[in-house]
Amino acid sequence: MPPFHPLASDHDVPAAEVALAEAECALALGRLDGLLTGLNSAETVLFSWALLRLTLLSGLAGAGFADAEMRFNGWFAGLERGPAETRRTPFPAHVLVRAVLAELADHRWAPLAEVARIARRIGRFAPDGAAADPGGAAATPGDAVERARALVCPDGSPERPSSPALPFPALASLAGIARHDPLFAPVEQGVAVLPVGRRSLAVSQAAPAAPLWALDLALGNLLADGGTWTLPLPCPGALRPAALAPHLWPGERALVLAQGLDDAARRLAALVATARRRGALMERALAHLRSSARAPQVWMAAVAFAPLGLDQIVTGFGVSRRGTYAVSDALVGAGLVTRRTERGMVVLAGRDTVETPTERLSTRGIAPSSPALPAPALAEFDAAMADLDRLLTRYPGAGAD
Repeated sequence: MPPFHPLASDHDVPAAEVALAEAECALALGRLDGLLTGLNSAETVLFSWALLRLTLLSGLAGAGFADAEMRFNGWFAGLERGPAETRRTPFPAHVLVRAVLAELADHRWAPLAEVARIARRIGRFAPDGAAADPGGAAATPGDAVERARALVCPDGSPERPSSPALPFPALASLAGIARHDPLFAPVEQGVAVLPVGRRSLAVSQAAPAAPLWALDLALGNLLADGGTWTLPLPCPGALRPAALAPHLWPGERALVLAQGLDDAARRLAALVATARRRGALMERALAHLRSSARAPQVWMAAVAFAPLGLDQIVTGFGVSRRGTYAVSDALVGAGLVTRRTERGMVVLAGRDTVETPTERLSTRGIAPSSPALPAPALAEFDAAMADLDRLLTRYPGAGAD
């Protein structure tokens, strides 16, 4: 007997309830679109890093990696093993992460593509032990990404109705196509036969989750092409497994779809609010730096995505090995990061809040009236980088080899 579903009933939900959910979702989508247009350059980078992290964690959780969020920071820096595989995870975690980063590295929105390329270059997403390659009959994350892109953007497809700005007809059409697709259709529970003494015991086994994270990755294209959004952003968690359940009434399915997209838009709006707060914090703490300084770039990645090792700073942001110490000293002195050593590696973890200059000086036994000056190491580093920039400008071919 199939399990009872909370929305299963003899009658569809009232049309007014569906209309209310869709109206709230449309309001959230429009509000998010307006918030994104007001971001400055630093806030845009902070939002992009946070969106990339959310997309990766949502994909890992959707693929069955329950401990992904707990292990992500150490895994990214190469300090811990990756999320644990189970019977419900059809492929290793690092394969999914690499597929998502490869897709977003070519994203239509340049800020997101840029941070994805940096994360792809510096991430230490190593396999967990001797994990087997996902080949064989099982679909790989790359297959899911390509199939999702084909379903969301079927060139010339007559099946998806068009709407001037509201995405709900197109979303319902996408759900209808996906629930009949061999890759995304819900899979029934399996049965595992376990030997118990001289007998065999049949045990219900949870089915592998469909890769709906891949549809979330491409869903922004549908919203942008339909006029709902200006930017084709990923929508982590927008498509819930319940939306593809075969026993739902049309109104029930529309309700689940609208609520899922509404929740996704609100999560992204929360990322925008956090990016603005962090941008204001960075402006206060690092306003004395020149525009090409590396310290703000390093801090934005460390606070919005994951802690960074010094080698990752060298690879991702073009800082020399000696320069990493000047950058870290400046950020630690400004109270924007904490520096710790784990397994012989120096790691910088971003902080969301800092002490005021008066509080910081007081805790160090310095009179509050003393002026708060930039770190000498940072000033020396900035001067050296300015000299290098002038040399490269004078001799354009000097760094070609």
